[in-house]
Amino acid sequence: MKKFLFMLFAAATLTACGSAYNSALKQIELGMTQQEVVSLMGNNYTQVPSANAGDSTIEYVDRYKNHWYFVFDDNRLVKWYKETE
Repeated sequence: MKKFLFMLFAAATLTACGSAYNSALKQIELGMTQQEVVSLMGNNYTQVPSANAGDSTIEYVDRYKNHWYFVFDDNRLVKWYKETE
């Protein structure tokens, strides 16, 4: 019984650790402004240089070293994707 309770506690703890970005990512939609994305994801991002004049890309890195990229065209989200290290 103690082993079961420990496993249940460990699973709940690990699930809670990954939920910060997950809950924010579920609310992201195409067409959002950069300000809307930042208000959901937080201010801890890096601006990625872009070759096109009207485009901008911001990057978030989570604790699991996943790199989340959000690409904006004329301040509207056109795509987002994840890369891992």
